[in-house]
Formats: sequence, C-alpha cells, structure tokens
Amino acid sequence: MSKTYFNDAIVGNSRMLGCLTKRGELTRLFWPNIDYPQHIDKMVAGIFLKGHKNSTSWFGEDNWNCTQTYIEDTNILKKIYSCKEKSLKIEQKDFVLKDKDILIRNYTIENIGQHEVDLGFVQYSSCISTISELGSTLFDFDTDALIHYRHGYYISISSDYEVFQFQLGNNAFDCAKHTELNGYENIGMMKDGALSWELGKIIPGENKIFNLYICASNTLKEAKKLVKECKRIDFEMEFDKTKRYWFEFLKSSKQIITGNSTIDRLYKRSLLVFKLMADEKTGGLLASAEVDEEFTKCGRYGYCWGRDAAFITDALDVSGLIEDVDKFYNWAVMTQEDDGSWHQRYYMDGNLAPSWGIQIDEVGALIFGMVKHYENTKDKNFIAKMWNSITCGVEFLIGFIDIETGLPKPSYDLWEERVGEHAYSSAAVYGGIKAGVSAAKILNAPFKIIEKWDLAAKNLKIAIEQNLWKPQANRFLRSVKTKLNPWGSEHSNHTTVVTVNSKGYKRDVTLEDYTIDVSLLGLIVPFKVFDAKDQRVVNTVRAIEKALTSHPVGGIKRYENDGYIGGNPWVLTTLWLALYYIEIEEYERAKEYFNWAVKARTQLDLLPEQVSKDNGEPCWVIPLTWSHAMFVLVLEKLKRTESI
Repeated sequence: MSKTYFNDAIVGNSRMLGCLTKRGELTRLFWPNIDYPQHIDKMVAGIFLKGHKNSTSWFGEDNWNCTQTYIEDTNILKKIYSCKEKSLKIEQKDFVLKDKDILIRNYTIENIGQHEVDLGFVQYSSCISTISELGSTLFDFDTDALIHYRHGYYISISSDYEVFQFQLGNNAFDCAKHTELNGYENIGMMKDGALSWELGKIIPGENKIFNLYICASNTLKEAKKLVKECKRIDFEMEFDKTKRYWFEFLKSSKQIITGNSTIDRLYKRSLLVFKLMADEKTGGLLASAEVDEEFTKCGRYGYCWGRDAAFITDALDVSGLIEDVDKFYNWAVMTQEDDGSWHQRYYMDGNLAPSWGIQIDEVGALIFGMVKHYENTKDKNFIAKMWNSITCGVEFLIGFIDIETGLPKPSYDLWEERVGEHAYSSAAVYGGIKAGVSAAKILNAPFKIIEKWDLAAKNLKIAIEQNLWKPQANRFLRSVKTKLNPWGSEHSNHTTVVTVNSKGYKRDVTLEDYTIDVSLLGLIVPFKVFDAKDQRVVNTVRAIEKALTSHPVGGIKRYENDGYIGGNPWVLTTLWLALYYIEIEEYERAKEYFNWAVKARTQLDLLPEQVSKDNGEPCWVIPLTWSHAMFVLVLEKLKRTESI
C-alpha cells in the first residue's frame, strides 16, 4: 500500500517505536528493535452509527479537524478530532508502556450535539510489512483479539470492550467502511482484518471512553497472555505511571534553562527524542525512523551510522545521558570488524545494513567519539575498555592511506554520493588518529605507539595542506581523485585512472573537485585539523556562506547544485556553521544560525532534516536525530559562554 514519506510524531519505549501522521494515523510500528521489523501497512480507526449502513467515518481520512500535541515533557501524544457535522469531539492519547510492549490508544468520545447518538468503534489493520513472507491473521475468541502474525512476530489488536463484529481479509477495509463485517473465518492466510465494537448511546454533553491495545509478542502464547493483561489494565494508573516516567527522565537529565520558553521546550523535546532513538536492547542509535521502505527516494534512514554518532553521543553527554553513550560504544565495539574498520551502517541489532561501499570517516568518527566521551566523563575504566577497539581502528586508518597523495584512500563521502579522497573524510581520519594518541597517553601506552600515531596524524595534516588547499581558489577543495559521474566516464578532461580494488579493477576519476561543500567545516568542527582562526579556514567559511546560503528562506545547503529532495537547506548544516562561529567567539553570528534552526522546528517541536527552500516549512525526514544533536551542542556552548 502507498504510504506517506513523512512522520509527524513518534511514540515508543526504546524497544517499540510508533510513527504517526498529522492526521493521527499510526503509519509505522517498529519492534522488537526500533528500526526493524516494521509491521504496519495500514492502520486506521473510526466511528460508525449503529444500525446505519455505510456510516463509518475514519479519523485519519475523512472530514475531521485534527490538532496534535505532546503532553508537556512526555512522549505521550494527544490529538483532538472534531466534526460539527457529526456533533462529536474525540480526544485520543497514544503512548507505549515503559515496561511492556503495549501501545495504548485511549479515546474519549464526546457528544457535543443536541441529540443522542448510538455509536460503534471500528478498526482496520493490514500487517505485516517489512518481510515479504506470507502474512496471516487470526481472530482469537478466547482473548477477543485480532492477531496478525508471521514466523516470530505477533501483533495483536484488542480493547476493553467486547468485540461486536470481525472480518479477516475478503475486502475487509471496504466492508468496515460499509459497516458490515463478516466473520465467517477466524484464521487464514491474509494480511488484513477489521474489528468493531458497540459503544452504546451517548446523550448530549456526555462521553464514552474506549481503549485500544496494540501489543507485540514473539509467540502466539505470549500474544494471548499480553492481551489478557491488557484486559486488566487500569488506564489512569498506566497513564500516570508513563507520564511520571518521562517527567523523571527529564529531571534526571542535565537541565539547560535559558528563559526562552521556545528554546527550553525544544531542548526537552530533543532529550525525549534521544531516548526514543536509543535502542534499549542493544545501544544502537537510530538516525531516524524509516520513511522510505521501498527505497524510492533515498538510501533509507532507519539505521545507525558512526558518522552521525560522533555528534549524537557528544550531545547525549552534554544532556547528561551518559549511560546511553556507554551502551552505544559497547555496541560499536561489538560491530567492529576484525581489521579494525566499521561498515557504512548497521541495524540496531548489530547486523550489517544495506550498504554500497566503505565510508572511511565512520572509522575515524567512532574512535574520535570514544575519546570525546572520556573527555566528557573522565571515566578511565571506559577508555581502558575501549583500548583494543581504538588500537585496531587507528591501525586500520594508518593503513588506509594513499601512498601518492598521503590522504585516506578513495571512499564514499559523508553524504554517501561520490567516491574520492575527501576533505571531510581526511579530517575524520585525522581526528580519529589524534584521539588514539590521546587515549594512548591516558593509558600510558608504549611510547613507540604514541610516536607512530602522532607522526601519522602530522603527515596527514601535511597531505591535507598539500592536496586540498588551493591558493588560486583561496579556499580548501572538497576532494581529489573523485568519481563525480558514477554512471559513466567523467565529464571533465582533468582526470586520471585509479585502481579500485585488489583484483585490479580500474576507473577514471576527476583530479580535483572544486565544489563548495559545508562538510569542509569538518576540518575545524569537530576534528580540529586547523585552528578556527586560520586565514585559510576563514576564507573557506566565507565561500561556504556565499555559495550555500539558501535565498530567500535562509539556512545552509549541503553543497553547490545539490539535487537531493530539491536542494533544500538543512538544519544540521546551518548549526554546523553556528558551531564554527562559537569557536571564533562570534556569538551573535552563531545565534543567527541557531535561531534559524529553532524556527525550523515542527509544531510538535521536532527538528527535521531539511527546510523547504520555497516556503521555509520543515520537510523530509522528521525527526532527524543528528539535527537534534547539533541543536543541543550549539545550545550548550552558547549557554556556557553566557551568550543566550
């Protein structure tokens, strides 16, 4: 089934992650990890008039006004549906229990009209989505629940009301719309089904409360047990318990208070996002909830990248979420290859995710992040625990050097679009090696190791200066030896041929890539290859601002002629410039970029990946964990310098 590319809201418990649209429709549900599998094709709820055919009205699809907010300081989502024509007002609360994988959807249905109504509630669901395996559904009379299942995954739907009618497959959606479900079969090899319940008569001014439970289990027996537990749930108690959990979570985190309610609220929302994006079972950090399961517009987002993690873990430390950082780097050690490298991206459970080539900045970034975590916590036991991983990683980086240029060998850039020897990749490798030197000194490693690694970092810095600084352009280059045209021969005459692997395969590459790219900031922030006030850096930053500022909406694009999703400005790239201006103590300039990013938030205080270059509205992936991380890093630095 076709599905929106946009998630407007998220709920979860760090094992189960639900994504909702602006209309309140639950469009994605990830479990038992927050990235995989995804279980929902379509799930909609509505009401019908008892005794009236074709009276079903879906909340997410029909003529209902809908407003959506988070209950303050929680990951509990509240929606208000209203319809004057039907004289009904419905308040819906969505949240996932902390200690059980149960998503509760609580409905308060109020009659705001002048006449009594006799209502029913209807739910349609089509599951299960991610794995192309035979979808099956059953209705269990013992628990009064609809259960979608395949091998090892059971998604049950039940309520605190007794089911009125049910139907499996056989055009269940249209039958639900027509208010007539035919439950002839109670088990079958179909992936969808519908349930209805009688709510009874509601007189003007009164309401009915209806609870829907969506549970996830590994076996049918577990599914039935969980449904039975749902029948005994005291909603108010569980609601208060969940609310208190999120209150306590924020209370235990670092408090950053500016006095600006918008910024303070966005900070707290960022922490709440971080918690949902940190997989409780494994420690993996999710870039964003997946939006493009069919791989139609992008390379997909529901994975963990070491690239993002170098920034995200720093933000987690700043926020006081130290245990989540510890857990993540244990995850990183578990996923590291025997040769010391990491692949491009991973599933939360540590398995290799779909990838298309080595991205050397990932290796440098993860080592850099490990040592940064030590600097933030001064936990010597942590860095000692990481030492073998750091050693293997640094040795891999040192061995991954192009003898001809002295730069890291060709790999994909951080945007994962072109293979070459990139400035950002070089900066990340430099940062990783220098971090290794720091770790070696902390742990009193043999001097020959420190000397070897320190020399490798110095030589890499020299190579960056020799290959990537161009006096005639008065700025640094994005890359050299770059494959700018992945689909055929390079368009430029300034090319050479390089060997791409040990089997002797070769391809042509462009010698020098002059494209202005915001990732050149990696030379300063965070990897500190050069001093932020170095005139070469200053000139490069000026070129970035001149070429990449998006007019008229503001913000910074990734690079010249960026065509991805229209070439919009990004939140994280704009905040990257703010970090640079903090480095050179130009705080007012940093605040301009910071305030632009704050304005990019959604109505629910979620930060997107991009902002539309046409109208300034948040667009594409929502929320992006890296965007929230950059916001927190900039906020903390501005607060520390008393600039905000």
